[in-house]
Parts: sequence; structure tokens; C-alpha cells
Amino acid sequence: MSATAIETAQAAAASAVHRWPARALPLDLVSARVLDATLAGAVFAVSLAVYCATLAPGLIHVTIGGLDGPELATVPARLGLLHSPGYPFYTWVGKLFTYLPLGDVAYRMNLMSAVSAAGAVALLYGIVLLLSGSRTAAVFTALLFAFSTTLWSQAVIAEVYGPNMFMLALTLFLILRWGERMRRRDASASGDRRYTVLFAAACLTFGLSLGTHLSNVALIPALAVYVLLIRERRHVPLRTLVIGGRLFLLALCQFLWLPLRASTLNDKLMLEHAPNGWLGIFDYMFNVFHSCSFGFPYLILAALPERLAAYGGLLLENFGPWGIALAVVGVGSLLLRRRKVFWLLAIGGSVEVLYFTAWNYNEYDMEIFLLPAHLIFAVFVGLGVRWLWEQPARLRVGEVPVRACLGFLLLLPLALQMHANWSDNNHSDDTTIEDFYKNVFRVLPENSMLVGKSGVLGFDLFHYPMVDGLRQDVTIPQTKNPFLSLPEEMQGRPAYSTIDSDVHSDHGDIAFPKDAWLVPILAAPFPYLSWLGGIPLTLYEVRGEPPSLFVDNAAPQHQVGRVMDGVEFIGFDLDRTEVAAGGTLHITLYWRPLKAPALNYYRVSTILGDGRYRETHALGFGLIRRYQQERRLSPGEVIVEDYDLVVMSSLTKGEHTLRLATCDFGAFGARTEEWLELAEIRVVD
Repeated sequence: MSATAIETAQAAAASAVHRWPARALPLDLVSARVLDATLAGAVFAVSLAVYCATLAPGLIHVTIGGLDGPELATVPARLGLLHSPGYPFYTWVGKLFTYLPLGDVAYRMNLMSAVSAAGAVALLYGIVLLLSGSRTAAVFTALLFAFSTTLWSQAVIAEVYGPNMFMLALTLFLILRWGERMRRRDASASGDRRYTVLFAAACLTFGLSLGTHLSNVALIPALAVYVLLIRERRHVPLRTLVIGGRLFLLALCQFLWLPLRASTLNDKLMLEHAPNGWLGIFDYMFNVFHSCSFGFPYLILAALPERLAAYGGLLLENFGPWGIALAVVGVGSLLLRRRKVFWLLAIGGSVEVLYFTAWNYNEYDMEIFLLPAHLIFAVFVGLGVRWLWEQPARLRVGEVPVRACLGFLLLLPLALQMHANWSDNNHSDDTTIEDFYKNVFRVLPENSMLVGKSGVLGFDLFHYPMVDGLRQDVTIPQTKNPFLSLPEEMQGRPAYSTIDSDVHSDHGDIAFPKDAWLVPILAAPFPYLSWLGGIPLTLYEVRGEPPSLFVDNAAPQHQVGRVMDGVEFIGFDLDRTEVAAGGTLHITLYWRPLKAPALNYYRVSTILGDGRYRETHALGFGLIRRYQQERRLSPGEVIVEDYDLVVMSSLTKGEHTLRLATCDFGAFGARTEEWLELAEIRVVD
């Protein structure tokens, strides 16, 4: 047989290896694939179980980046347009999740984040396995990332970051699979269509990912460099590149959704940048939040050390010192063994970090924007674990006992990670928003008007009439027009508000008449961050006459007479001591000021059950200053706070202590915090 014939036969055999049909795979390869699929499924199941155990049951406010959550749980159900840059792909997938027969729409949108984040974790298992060949490293890395605090925080609420992590992980997995097949193929296999399919799928997935978060464009340089490096050593047919490019452009067509649904916007800032026409689409996608973008353009070098130090702190918080040490080893290992992959990950991670730390986004929730960088960092951690796992065999020591010890040591950080981050990310009992608005719509009279926050921040209110169809007789004018002035025909209707008069005037929302008083009638607990933190849930009735905030004499049902620095807590009235979960208690608090300046600095909290949720307000619900401006206070007058307190529906049945807490900030910050037990309340079905 000639040499040419021998070479041809060898090439055909090699090509056959690459083209194995499923039924012709060797048993050991079949078993390996089944094992890998099982482990990936197990990682997905464990992650999803943890996320579901800590999943928010409905709308919630106070989480990292959680202020957009009510909007993200509402607009997809109506196939509307979300705030800039629009998130079309998130909207479409979210609409599919709203059809699930589980819970209500808000819960289903939270579940979408959990499923997506768990899917990203399973894909991370595949990425690390592909690059390292170590199942131990892949499982450890996937679970370490799953229980990292930032990813976990986004996996239990309606937010774009869980779905975005899935799309990015899928993009990396597909492009790395393509690169691996290109690296291992021979010349005779150049016509294998699976190379083209993998590359095309990666391009399509990456294009669609821009509809879950537009910041993914920061990965374009890394992906481009990787493709060029692969093409430099291996012939990549032009047809493959053209197909991938066309699918990427096809995915970008999703942003034509913006002008199609621009009529659904009800936010002032978004309407000012309405996506009408090609320039309008570009403006809506890139220019709406220009005040946040490029937060440090003139101070890049000066701010860089501090910002990078902040990023280092986030890495420590998410991966621990063991994760950082393993990542350093993984970077060195990858640089020595697989330089093309190293440049893909190094460039991608570096651009993400620099973009969101040194140059862009001067925002309080910077950590969530660094999740793509965390995903890449986790891959380095996995490669470090692979290096560590290989050492017993290289050192020729007792491989089995040493690896058993290493396995135990790897379980330890996973357990610590889960334990440390569980309480911070457990929102399974946060029913505050739902409990508040159910009671709001219960007490509103027929054909009344309710005014809340405008635009994106108002969807905690808009969600219930828009999605659940509650109280269609109640007019909520900001759902249609945020620029609306209070119409004359509405002034004769009963009017209510979920924000006080100071917020209305500060934010330019619908203005009530100057002589109107916003009197609190209903207040609910909200997640407690600090005396200055949180978003109060209070319903105010709009009245033409001032409330009876000050009285000359008070005879409370329960006498207390406790001096709490600048005020004396005289006592309280309570309508009952047995209440259904999700119901209300009517409470009246009586205060005697001991020094006038203290009145403007006092905060009051009532707590029933878990101290993580408090009803907190300024003394007098912010009305004292206006009283002082309009009338002189007589010595000895008593401040009366009279309202309904919402009882959280997530409270366990049985006895709970109703407590009172006060804090006197004084003129220069917090000085005194005091606690007092008021009564035992029995919560029933």
C-alpha cells in the first residue's frame, strides 16, 4: 500500500472518530457522558433547591439592585417595554414564565431568576470540566459560585442578572466547545458541520444575551481575539464566520421591540428618551443613564486604586481567601497550558472589571454589574482546584488518603459559604409589599384615587391592578401619564397617596392642593437596614383639614410613662390582642415632647415578630414640622399617632411580642436607641 493510501486511511479513521454517531460510541465514553450529565444535573438541582428555599414569594424592595424588581415582575406579563435599554429577550422569556401554574406572576418571575442562575451554575460545571478534565474541580467551582453572595442575591428576586448569567455562561460554553473541537481536529475533518453549528450557536446566544443586559458588549474584544487566535492556527471557513455574523445580527433585531412597545412607557426619564426612530432606539439603549455612566472620566488614575481595592473586597466576599488563592494558581496554570483560552478569559474579565470599576457606573450597586467578571474568576478558581487535585499523583504519595483529605477541605468552604450567605439572601418570608397593598386596596373607598411614585419605582403599586386586576374602580393616574397634573374632575373624589407630601414636592410627582394634609392611616413593616434605610410602606389619606396630631390631654388605655431621651412615651391604645396573619392592628401612640428640637430627629419603629421587618417612621409621620410652621405649640401638648399596623402574613401562628423602638438622631447623628415591650399579640389563621 502506498504512503498516500495509508495517509488517506488514517485521515478517514480520524474523521470517523470525530463523527461517531451516538449508537457507535464506546461504552466508556457513553458512561462518561452520562456521568457528566448526571453531575451537571445534580449541581443544577442543588442550586435550584437552595434558591427556591430562599426565594421571595412575591414583590420585594430591599435587596442589592432590587428596586427594579416590581417593574421586572410586571412589564413582561403585559409584553410592555422595560426601562432602558429595554431588555427585549428578558421580556419575552419572562412572558413564558408567567404561564407556569405556580404561585402568582411575581413568584413566577422570581422563579425565572432562580432557574436561570441554577442553569448558569450547571454550565459553569461544563466549562470547568471542558478546560480541566476534572469533575471534582468542576463540581466544587460550580457550587462555590452558586453560593456566592452576589449571584445568590440575584437568584431569588425578579431581576435581569440571573437570566443574563445563564446567557453568558452558555455563550462561553459554546465558544469554548467550538475552540476545543477546532484545536483537536485534523485537516480531513475540516468539513465537519458541527464546528459551524457550535460557532453559529455561540454567536446567536451572545447576540440574544444583549437583551438580558447590554453591558455584555464588553466581552466583544475578548471573543474577537479568541476567534482570531483560533483562526491563526486552524483554518476556519469564511462561510462559518459569515453564518455566525448573520445570526448575531439577527439576534440584534430584538431591539426593534423598543419602538413597537414605546407607547407602554410611563416613566418620565424613559419618555424623554423614547425609542422612536433609529436615533431614538440608540438613545434609549445607550444615553438614558448618562449621569451614572462614565462616573470617573477625569479621575481614572486617581480613583483606580480605590476602585480596584473595592473589587478585591467583593472577590473576598464572594469567593473567600481560599477562592482567591486557587484562582491565582489557576491563572498561572492556564497561561502555561492553554494561552488562547487564557487570553479569552483574561481580556474578558479585565474589560468587565475596568469598565465597571475605573470608568463606568458610579452606582451604589456596582457589585451586581461585576457578575460576568465573577463568572470568569470562578473558571480560574476551577483550574486552580484541578492543579491542587493533581498534586498527590505527581508527588507519588498516598493518593487515596491525600485526596480524601483534600475532598473534605473542599467541602468546608462550600459549607461556610452557604451558612454565611443564607440569612442575607433568604427572602422566603418577605411578604411586606403584598401584605401592604392587599390592605390598601381593601380600605380604599369605591371610585377613589390613589397616587404613588412615578415610573419605574411605582410598579410595586402598579403591579396589582395591571397584573392581578385588583380594584379597577380605583384611579391610579401615573400608570398612564407621569406628567399629569391633578385634574379638576378628580378633586372631588376621595384621594390617597403612598408617599408623603415631601416626596411629592421633591420629585415633582402629581401635586395635591397646597392646603391638603396627608394623614397616615395604614403602615406596614418593611425590611430593616438601618434607621435611615428602607422604603416605608405607608398609606396617607388626603384631607383638607389637619389631623388631631396634638392634644392637650391624653388618657391612653395602657399607661407607660417612660422617658426616652427627648420625649416621654405616655402610653398606647390597642384595639385587640388577637389578629389574623395578613390583617391589621389599630394602634395609637401618645408622646409628650420634652425638648422641641428633638421632634425633628426622632424615629419610631413598631416590631411584631421578626426584627428584620419593622414599621418605621419619623415621629408624627413628618407632620410635626408643618404644624410648627402653621401654629405655635403649647407647653405640655401630646403628640398622637393613630394608624392601622399591618401584620405580616408570613408570621407563624402563635404568640408574638409587639415591641416599640425609638432612635434620637439629635443634630449630629444617632445618639440613643431604646426598646420597649408593649403587648403579647396572638396571630391566628
